Amino acid sequence: MARDYQIKILLDDEKVSRLQKAGLDTHSEEEGKKTIKITLPQKNQRKFRKAFPQAVLNEQTGEIDNFPEDAATMLFDAVIEYKTVEVMHLFLLKSYKPLAGRVPRQKVH
Repeated sequence: MARDYQIKILLDDEKVSRLQKAGLDTHSEEEGKKTIKITLPQKNQRKFRKAFPQAVLNEQTGEIDNFPEDAATMLFDAVIEYKTVEVMHLFLLKSYKPLAGRVPRQKVH
């Protein structure tokens, strides 16, 4: 059964202040660590799997494991830029480049 998953990003004091400056106070505390949760909707999962094949969609917890740290930073920057946590579609547009490294097609005629 398909479902939405959560990406947890750990926050330090600098990231918390950036969230507050952006007008977002959506972080939570778990086990003494501040985190922000970004939802990966079902409709974006295919593209997400292609962009981040090492990431694991954990069925039991509903979270994403092994999400790269540099991608998490990019995702957090997208949250700050667009001032919302519903940025997965925009984040995937920036991060998933299926034609990167390929030679542009030549004229067919």
